[in-house]
Order: sequence, then structure tokens, then C-alpha cells
Amino acid sequence: MNFDFKIPVNVAFGAGKLSTVGEYTKQYGKKALIVTTGPFFKESGLIDRIQGYIKEAGISSEYFLEVSPNPHRSEANVGIELAKKMGCDVIIGLGGGSAMDAAKCIAVGVAQKDDIWPYWMGEKDIFAALPIIAITTTSGTGSHVTRYSVITNDETLEKPGAGSEFMYAKVAIVDPELMLTVPKAITAATGFDVLAHSIEAYTCNDAIPFTDLYCEQAIRLTGKYLPIALADGSNLEVRENMALADTYAGYSITAAMVTLCHGLSHVVCGIGNLVHGTSLAALTPASMRHSMSANPEKYKNIGCWLKGMDSVPADWTTEDSVKVVEEFISAIGLNVPLGKQGIKESDFDRIIEETMGYMGGACDCDPAEISAADIRKVLEASI
Repeated sequence: MNFDFKIPVNVAFGAGKLSTVGEYTKQYGKKALIVTTGPFFKESGLIDRIQGYIKEAGISSEYFLEVSPNPHRSEANVGIELAKKMGCDVIIGLGGGSAMDAAKCIAVGVAQKDDIWPYWMGEKDIFAALPIIAITTTSGTGSHVTRYSVITNDETLEKPGAGSEFMYAKVAIVDPELMLTVPKAITAATGFDVLAHSIEAYTCNDAIPFTDLYCEQAIRLTGKYLPIALADGSNLEVRENMALADTYAGYSITAAMVTLCHGLSHVVCGIGNLVHGTSLAALTPASMRHSMSANPEKYKNIGCWLKGMDSVPADWTTEDSVKVVEEFISAIGLNVPLGKQGIKESDFDRIIEETMGYMGGACDCDPAEISAADIRKVLEASI
């Protein structure tokens, strides 16, 4: 046993924690840029609340709303220029993974004073970023506690993820009260992302004892609470537990890694502008079937944990676990194959090439060997 484990994020967790944003922000800067996706949080008054807390702490702020659900390079560049123009020295990401991804990218772009794209493609190493405060409103992508940021190139439609110690948030504010009104479709898609993160981090080649513990808890919590959240999104206890599952899964993917399924999802979402969690739901069963023979005991555990079982029955198989995941996908309303999400068989060659190319790191972390033929087989089963 030999590993390193470090996640340098101060997590402020609990109902009402949003009110601490001013006190935390003033520790890291004098003027904040609040980054979020579209006008909703401005129209709902949430940005005004945050600006009020920040102002009480003696900090000024601006806000940037021009971020898409799959944030684009061009949008990040606009945010970078705005932050420079307004003299912002701390970045606040407000929302789900897209807002966090854009906020991290803007923080890097301002600090490094250089085109961000070579860093996201792995051609250069990130060396600086402005301080980041993450306020998550979904459960979720785990981005509030990870060192990753995913950006789509408007021109090439590539959607790589960059990772760097510099992109850890200084503070992650997880206030479940912000999640009480999240729409059902977003709850389902982001909730499945929690499960996919946990399945992949648990079974990947970089898994460690810490991530195994976090993944088990995240899988159990998601299995118990996501269906309830879909039935009653205003239940604070349920939202708290999904937020905890999301944070556990975020720890897991940043300390370990994702595998083939996420590698494929990044590529298909870049090409087709798909919803990340919904694409994962289409890809996860076939990805599990490809990889489960390489780590059978862990794959057996997954289905049992998702069902809330205390132990694995003697006759339980890896296929039983995949079937449990498939049943869960149907139960939360995400049984939508890639073909119905807009992906065509004519896209397969490009998807295969890019999955083995700029998303090759995820393939390398999969417990099973992965070839172009293997990826095609997964796509054929998911279309």
C-alpha cells in the first residue's frame, strides 16, 4: 500500500452557510467576480444576496452570466477579459459544474495572462490561478472540491478536462438550502453524475483506501436519497444527503480518477452538446460490462451498495450489479440511449479517436484494457 492523499479545500457545509461567503472572500481578495450560467440567479435574487454578504465584509464585486451549460472557450475568454478590466482578484463560481469549470478557467486565464487552450489540451502545465470560492447549487458534479475544469472548444468541439492543484477552490460552500428548488431533470442528471463518479473512482486503477470509503458512502447515499429527491425536492434532509454524496464523490475523482465512461461522455457531449449526466446514464451499463471482469469483486459491491444491502450474497454476479444500475437509471427517468440524445453512428469514428486521444487518460485508468474495437462495442450498445 503506497499512496498520497491531499485535498486542500475548506468545506463549509450546511443549511445557511451561504451567509459566510463574505467572510471567506475577504480572506483572499478585495474584488470578486461572480461567475454563473445565465440570468436565473440574478433574476431569482441569489446574486444580489451574495453581493450583499460580500459588501458587508467590505468587498466589492462584479458578476458574469455568459456561461453555457457546457462552458465554451470563447465564454471563458470573455470572462477573463472582464475580470482583468474590472480588477477582480478573487473568482466565485456559483452554480453547478459548468459555473465551476468556467470560474476555474477564468481564474487561470487572469493569473497566467496566456491563452488557456494549450493548458486544457495538456500541452502546457498550469502554473497559477486567482483564488477561487465555489458555491455549489446542485448535487452534482463534485467540482467544488476537485482540481478539474472542463471546457469545450467552440470551433473543434473538443471537450477536454484540465487538472491542476492551482484549481482547487480555497473554500467550497455547500448550502443544501440552495438545492431545494433545483428542477427534477437537473436533479436526476446531476445525481447520476454522482453515481458515475463513484462507480468509476471506485473501480479505477488509481483507487486508494480513502476513495474506496468515499465511493461506498456516495453510492449508498445516492441509491437511497436520489429517488426521494426526485419525488420531493423540497426535503432538506434529502438534499443534505445528496450534497454529501456529491462531495464524497468529488473527493474520490480528484484523489483517484474517472474511467472509460467519463472519457466517452466528455467526447460525445462536446460533439453533440449533450447533458453530461444523461449521456453518462446511456454509457454506464455498457462501460461496466466491458470492464467488470478486470475487477469483479468491486463491481459486485456496486449493485449491492446501490440497493442498500449490508453484504454481497454468495451467488451475486457482476451482471447482477449492472442490472441494478440499469433499473436505477430507469427509475430516475434517464433511460435515454445516445441515439435519442442526438448521437449518430456516423459520429463513432470521431468519438473513438478523441476518446483515445485527448481523453486517453481516463481510458488508461480503466481496470480493463481498451481498444478502438472495445469503444465501438460500448457505443453500439449505448446508441
